[in-house]
Amino acid sequence: MDAVRQTTMSLTVPRRPPGEPRVTSFAQDLLWYVAQAAPGSAAYNIPLLSRLQGKLDIAAFERALDALIDRHDVLRTVFLAPNGTPKPVVLKRRPANLQYVDLRHLPEAKREAETRRLAKRYAAEPVNLGRDPMFRFALFSLGEEEFLFYCMVHHIVFEGSSIGILYRDVAAFYNAFVSGGAPNLPELGVDYSDFAVWQRRSLQGERLEVLNQYWKKRLAGAPVVNLPLDSARPAVHTMRGAKHFFVIPPDLLGAADTFFRQNGTTSYRALCAVFHVLLRCYSGSSDISIGTPCASRCRGIDNLIGFFVNTVVLRVDSSDDPTFSKLIRKVDAALHGAISHSDLPFSKIVEAVQPPRDPSRTPLFQINFRAPQQPYPRPQLAGVAMGPVEVVDNDTAKFDLAIEVGEFAGEANYVEYCSDLFREPTILEMEEDFFGLLRGLIAQPDVALSQLPIVREISARTRDRGARQRLLETAAGIASPSH
Repeated sequence: MDAVRQTTMSLTVPRRPPGEPRVTSFAQDLLWYVAQAAPGSAAYNIPLLSRLQGKLDIAAFERALDALIDRHDVLRTVFLAPNGTPKPVVLKRRPANLQYVDLRHLPEAKREAETRRLAKRYAAEPVNLGRDPMFRFALFSLGEEEFLFYCMVHHIVFEGSSIGILYRDVAAFYNAFVSGGAPNLPELGVDYSDFAVWQRRSLQGERLEVLNQYWKKRLAGAPVVNLPLDSARPAVHTMRGAKHFFVIPPDLLGAADTFFRQNGTTSYRALCAVFHVLLRCYSGSSDISIGTPCASRCRGIDNLIGFFVNTVVLRVDSSDDPTFSKLIRKVDAALHGAISHSDLPFSKIVEAVQPPRDPSRTPLFQINFRAPQQPYPRPQLAGVAMGPVEVVDNDTAKFDLAIEVGEFAGEANYVEYCSDLFREPTILEMEEDFFGLLRGLIAQPDVALSQLPIVREISARTRDRGARQRLLETAAGIASPSH
């Protein structure tokens, strides 16, 4: 849910001229069309849960949510399509409608489980983009001074970096309301529609051609990554899925942190390289493309909630059998190129590359990697302590496989997988293999990948599973494309 942070910034987003109509961004267009193809799916809901402990003023808390929505017009937006093309319409007012759920009548031991059951049910409810609020809020009361706050915002108006802004603004409004003061928040110089207009105007002419040519060359002939599956691939990608949450063992976490510092690399680059090796072992391929979110490079949007992130494709080739140290440098080069050309929206990358159409797979990549650089924030509410922000599993998966992992994240690490393709025991085995590879690679970073015992052991084991998959697909009449 978070994005690769960029070290360079491009142009500042200006205000659009008075009277100029609002437009959607390219990313919003893509999500709108996805929603039309799967109207009952909740795959692009972003559901979060956080614990609040203390003397919470519930009325002030709801007022703070109302003020948040008033401040960010993207949260008051619906998407109409009178001519089959999405058009954003900002409503003058859209109340938070905080749902209060009092569970104190239940035995204390059952309150937490009931909260999580309800949160998962709420998270699985789809959003009608032309009618419904893009958000849903609920407050579960577990005791006189113990609550769980449920927050869901649809991805078409929200992203990982917006989480910090949302909680910061809510805290500022809440603290102002309970103290009788004024919220200490920066002025918003632009709104989301200003960004969308700027984005469309900036992607023209020579700049657009340079970006198109880069991605066409970079991704030409990129093969599909075929992982061994537990079930035959459905003819159409359903986005049914699950999340498996995991914790990196503390000793491994400490050893990895030391390795990152001593070798002058970041957790993102090193963990992405480990993930590449895992996929190489499982697929038998050394030419691997994965998707990763990349933050916008424009100025002026730092305090805005919105959908600014772009997905880019990292293609890394390890056919020369590099060491882990060299593989990290390959990842770094691929990432640098992707960031430098990340202004081309993913939908436009697909148009430029024109991969073969396959409704059973997402185009250009089927596997996503995310390693947030900062923990999700904990707002400072007056008289109320807040626990870490948790992601709620709503039984969906946007891709075949996705992993979110960061050294700070603790239990926020998770694998999101398509349940049509994988069963949980396979994901558990994949988790152990990821840990094993991380240990082995940081212990022997200057040994060729093919010579590492852990790499050879995992590759041999998954070759057998791959053979079973080919038999399964042959029986079902499904061919695995090579590109």
